[in-house]
Amino acid sequence: MQPDFHHGLLGAVLLVGIHLLLSGVAAAAFVRQFGQGRLSIATHVVVLAEWDALLLVVLGTLVVFQPPRRIGWARLACRLLPAATFTCQIYLYALNIISNAFWGRNITGHLVAAFAPTVWSGKEPIPVGAAGIGLFALGTMALMTAASRWWGRALDDSLRSWLQDPFGVDRTAGRFRRGLVAAAIGSVATVFAVTMAWGIRTDGLLWKSEMIVSFFRPDGFAFEPTPRRRAVADRDAVLRAAYPRHVAAARQKHVVLIIVDSLRADHMQVYGYQRSTTPFLSRLVESGRMKKVDAAFSTCSESFCGITSTLSGREFRDISARDFQVQDALRAQGYQTWFLLSGNHRAWNGLTQFYGADDGTLFDGSQTRRYSMDDDRVVLEALEQVPPASLGRPAFFYVHLMSTHYLGVQLPESHVYTRADDQVSPGLEPYRILKLLNKPDRYDDKVRQADDIIRQLFDALGAKHYLDDAVVVVTADHGEGLGERHWAHGWDLYNEDIRIPLLLYDAPATSYGNLTFATQVDIAPTILDRLGLPIPASWKGQSLLAPTVKRFSFHQTYFLPNRFAVLYRADAALFKYIATPQYGKEELYDLTHDLDEIHNLAADQPALAGILRDKVHTYLTDEP
Repeated sequence: MQPDFHHGLLGAVLLVGIHLLLSGVAAAAFVRQFGQGRLSIATHVVVLAEWDALLLVVLGTLVVFQPPRRIGWARLACRLLPAATFTCQIYLYALNIISNAFWGRNITGHLVAAFAPTVWSGKEPIPVGAAGIGLFALGTMALMTAASRWWGRALDDSLRSWLQDPFGVDRTAGRFRRGLVAAAIGSVATVFAVTMAWGIRTDGLLWKSEMIVSFFRPDGFAFEPTPRRRAVADRDAVLRAAYPRHVAAARQKHVVLIIVDSLRADHMQVYGYQRSTTPFLSRLVESGRMKKVDAAFSTCSESFCGITSTLSGREFRDISARDFQVQDALRAQGYQTWFLLSGNHRAWNGLTQFYGADDGTLFDGSQTRRYSMDDDRVVLEALEQVPPASLGRPAFFYVHLMSTHYLGVQLPESHVYTRADDQVSPGLEPYRILKLLNKPDRYDDKVRQADDIIRQLFDALGAKHYLDDAVVVVTADHGEGLGERHWAHGWDLYNEDIRIPLLLYDAPATSYGNLTFATQVDIAPTILDRLGLPIPASWKGQSLLAPTVKRFSFHQTYFLPNRFAVLYRADAALFKYIATPQYGKEELYDLTHDLDEIHNLAADQPALAGILRDKVHTYLTDEP
């Protein structure tokens, strides 16, 4: 019996070893390709090792309780259960390739559920349709089922030689092995469950990069609940409870916040661009109804932190879903809030938790019945469901447009600087064809398209009387690289990444004291101040109605490696300092004379670089 025992143990260990080796290689490839933490290789192997152990004891149980010398359902299980494991792994890796390429993060079950309808129908973000998905799914399943002939018999024989007494002589050993298997299945299942539960609930990046655990996380990389963020949220809970429900001197105006995804100020006619990309907005500014902030910047270069910073009036370091936001303050005053959103916000980092809206007042691209999710006509479709304005019930609208995002749908009539037949689909690898998706001519077409969508929004809102007495803010969540140094957004803090428009539609007589310089954190305070409402003490921004221009503003990237920037105003001068601590790199630019950020002055002006370096250090270490 001893040789059979060792032979059985060796066969099972060999199969597990091969599986874990290949899984580790796959995890290492993800680390190299997508910049995930190296420790995620170890956590991935640990999770799969525990699963393999659980699988072996389950199969061992089947073998133990099957009569010896009889091939039946236990051997079938030895084939199909590992085949199912390997098939699911291949599905998971394929989905993670797509998810990391599109969104820079691991796939989650929430993302799969949100995007499944449009993917199956052949629309973006993965336009392969039912045929492509079915072929891949069934092909993988068939391949693994065929391959299971190789390991099924060997695994069954190995477990049988290890766990059964083929001659029925050693009854004591048989009972011992049965008891051992029964104890093992409970122990291994408990360890695996504890590991998964810990990985799903922990806040550490060690587990957030692991592909299996991250699939089951509710919100993925929404935000890191640091001690600082918890403290800010606790303070906000007190401020929210104490915020006045009715302010007698408040002005009941409708408020419309329009955020255009990936919109750069320097490609807008209204900001001096040579092409006619914003005819509608330019006319509004020329008429005096719309005011323009000369230099506006986002707090980061990615949608999640750009949107939440705008709504909450604070930098990304203070963001959490429990923050007191502008829509919360307006709801306290009896405002009806509406969220009309192109793109799939339900699937992106738990954004809907920040909005706090119910299904009746939130409509995003995942709900459209006419268009694909990144088609800006979605917001016009949503607006049809909004009733006309009613006396005494002001409304707040957050409208999100996707036209200028590289995934945003370009409408056939929008070709001005490109030909009508010059069309490109992101397909499966948008980052590989970004120079086609984001070439300047196409981008300018899509800026002009966004301008026309805004015109249509104004017409539709005006027809429902929401512009009779309203404040409208037009801005962006971040900029977009068009090949100057990189493509797309999320990883850098140059002007192409964070210089955005900030336009204020208001009564011509309204006097804004600061139209020189602002960031996203100033938008929410400006809205409340314009309405005569108190500004929460935890907000970092300041109202643009006041004449004071801030001297320092802080910015950072959401994606790794984290970069941090400080913008510094000194009289008429404007400097930007960018630090990348992970690489030990620092940059200093004079934006007054070097708007394209070509000349790094960090070595030429060490005193100023030192001051701004200390500002970054304070930003990272100070208490809320």
